[in-house]
Amino acid sequence: MKTLHAIASLLLALAAGTAFAAWPEKPIKVYIGYAAGGSTDVVARLLAPRLGEKLGQPVVIENKPGAAGDFAAELMLQAPPDGYTLMMSTVALHAINPGLFRQKFDPIGDFSMIAMVCSYPMIMIGSPQTSFKTIAELKALAEKTPTFYSSSGVGSPGHLAGELLVKATGARLTHVPYKGGSPSVLAILSGEAQVNFATLPAVVPQVRAGKVRAIGLASAERNPAVPDVPTMAELGLADFEVGTWSALIGPKGMPADVVRRINAAVEETLDDPQVKKVLLDQGAEIRKMTPAETGSFVRAENARWVKVVKDAGIKPQ
Repeated sequence: MKTLHAIASLLLALAAGTAFAAWPEKPIKVYIGYAAGGSTDVVARLLAPRLGEKLGQPVVIENKPGAAGDFAAELMLQAPPDGYTLMMSTVALHAINPGLFRQKFDPIGDFSMIAMVCSYPMIMIGSPQTSFKTIAELKALAEKTPTFYSSSGVGSPGHLAGELLVKATGARLTHVPYKGGSPSVLAILSGEAQVNFATLPAVVPQVRAGKVRAIGLASAERNPAVPDVPTMAELGLADFEVGTWSALIGPKGMPADVVRRINAAVEETLDDPQVKKVLLDQGAEIRKMTPAETGSFVRAENARWVKVVKDAGIKPQ
């Protein structure tokens, strides 16, 4: 009887191995938890066609905005953990949102961490229809008239950066959440909002074209993509560093072989000279990591940002 069980187990393992060896056999979906045009969407759409070439199946991007990325995560977690439904994730989902919302999932334990892609700082931009050029002038403006800062949603890095600015300066700014980075930047272009902390890749073209007013970078150093933009520290706000990153994730329980295969395809894509050039031109920093390193990084970010949200005094929604 034991021999029969052993043979059956071996046959099942061989069948599973054969199935995974044939993977992928159909298109792969990648959810984006934000509206089209934001930095996460831009990065995903840059990588998708090249990942498709390396994996031998199309990689299809689907935007599912809502709840600062949590909505897309909930949809993805309903899918089988077979590698055909993935998500391009950010710091908000795994590290900021846990301090702000009662999430319907474990931000660490319910996911397969596949590959880190890149990181990028936030940049403070102002509407060209307003007169302020410095933080002091913004504070003075906010004392005289209703002044709004837009973000890609409650719990997003842009929201957190805005709250930190309010806390650090005492400026009377009102938060207006949008469904993604692109709509929040459009609010700046139209004058609907006066200030925004955007992810750098999402606004480099507008900054270079002078369509938005670049105030300062929420990073330790200036960025080669926008070398003339000072850091927040240069503007008098020390230790004001807020950024985000993009990572490819899947549901918990994905086959290790599939995870490794996707990770290898991501790393090969990030070695592509054209991909490198586009990412660096947008102000991103390429961050290649193994699945294990990606998991360790995300856990560290969770510990860091949950504390930042708490220390910033942002009340849970």
